[in-house]
Formats: sequence, C-alpha cells, structure tokens
Amino acid sequence: MEFILESLRADWQSFLSFSPRLIYAIVLLLIFWFAGSAAGKVIGRVLRASEKTRTTMGFVQRLVTWVIRFAGVLLALGVMGFQGVAASVLATGGILAIVLGFAFKEIGENLLAGIFLVFSRPFEMGDLIKTGDLTGTVKALDIRSVHIRTADACDVYVPNAQIFKQELYNYTRDGLRRPDFTIGIAYHDKPEQVVALLEGTVRRVPDVLPDPQAFVSINSFADSHIEYQVFFYLDTDSSKRDFVTLKNDVMINCWRALNEAGMTFSTDVTTALDVNSVPVFYIEGLDKGT
Repeated sequence: MEFILESLRADWQSFLSFSPRLIYAIVLLLIFWFAGSAAGKVIGRVLRASEKTRTTMGFVQRLVTWVIRFAGVLLALGVMGFQGVAASVLATGGILAIVLGFAFKEIGENLLAGIFLVFSRPFEMGDLIKTGDLTGTVKALDIRSVHIRTADACDVYVPNAQIFKQELYNYTRDGLRRPDFTIGIAYHDKPEQVVALLEGTVRRVPDVLPDPQAFVSINSFADSHIEYQVFFYLDTDSSKRDFVTLKNDVMINCWRALNEAGMTFSTDVTTALDVNSVPVFYIEGLDKGT
C-alpha cells in the first residue's frame, strides 16, 4: 500500500512539474486555433471587397486557416518537450502526402493545380473563359475544381488540373472584346462603297470603341454575292450594354444603313426562272387529251 501511495505522489509531482508546460501548450494551441479562424475571416473580407478576387476567396481562406492551426499543433508539441513527436508529425505528413499522392493522384493534381491557379490568377470571377470545348463565365475556384456557368445556364465543375494543363482563353481579362459578324452584298454594289458605309455606321454606334477602330474585311467571293466581315471593339468594364445587346445594335444599324442606301443583300440575289409546262399532245386512235 505504501508503495502505491509513493507511486501516486511521484506521479502527482511529475504532473505538477509538467502542468505549466501543458497549460502553456494548450493556451498556445487555442491561440493558434482561433488565430487561424480569425486570419481566414480577415482574408475572406479582404478578398470579398473586390468582385474579381471573390473567385479564390474560399480556397485561400481555408488554406490560411489550416496552415496556422497546423503550425500551432507543432509548436504545442515542442513546448511540451515532444520535439521528436513534432518532427515525426512532419515526417509522417510528408510520407502520408507521398502515399496519398500515389493513391489519389487526381485529387493531388487538382489541389496543386488549384494552388498554382490561385497565385498565377489567369482569370477572375465573372471572366468569360474557354478551356477545351467549354466556354462560360467563372463563378468560383475551389480546392478541386473551377465552377463555370455556360451560356445555356448549365453549371459545370471543371477539375483544376484539366484547366491547368490545357490552353486557357480569357475573353474578358482586360475588358476588351472584339465581336464580328458577316453579311453578303450583291456584286453590282461597289465593294469600296459597302466597306466605307459599314465602317462609318459601326463607328457611330454608342459604346463601340474608337480605338482600336472598327474595320471591315472582304471575306470571300461567293457565287451570288460578296461576303463582308465586320469587326469592332468594346470594353465590357465600361460599356453600358452587354456584349449581345451591343452586337445586336451594331448589326441592326448596319442593316438599316445598307437598306436605306438601296444595296442588295445576298438573300435578294436570285435568278428568276420561267418554268413552262409540257404542251398537250394527241395520239391518233386515242381519246383526245390522253
């Protein structure tokens, strides 16, 4: 019995001598735990302030939070005298990362690709991008995928690695876009007059940028008409109208100008054919008209 009491006293003394470190480690862990949450919220507010950086807000917020918390765990282990354990955690984490990297290669690729996309920032929220055969507006960037909404209101989640490996077209990086459309005009309308009329009409449309200037190119000589291609520029950041509305306005104004000038559109260039019916013939011995 005396032996048990002596053992308990020794353990209690050991606990009392170790308790300051334990309390300090717990306090340190709690500080880093809540500091990680606070830092994540601050990062979230900063990124939320700009509409363009909202794309990466969730990804960066979670990354910062867990990095700080993990650092707190390692420091707490060190304060308690478990430097070897802390080193083992780092080593185990490295080994575990390698094992998981082989076991979940796709997840690891998407995670790393997401980190590279966050720091390289080839697109922002609201940008119109094209990757592969998919074209749409960026809605969010997560740890695994990029949320893209297509023109037909379909939400597509593209793996980060797929976007990182393929060519990425960003149509709204600086707000500058160049719409175009084609129109066919008859051969008897002089090409130089058609080009001058179209260019002058497009440049007078509000929200069409004066620089770079709109221009018209003769695209091809078809069987019944000349095909013209009209190019113009707009700034989606400053324009009062969206891409589709402005393009429609430009096309309507071009149609009106050509129509008022009496020019012939390709659909009006037709050949009138005089189709005569086969004449009635008669054969002797049969009824008339057969």
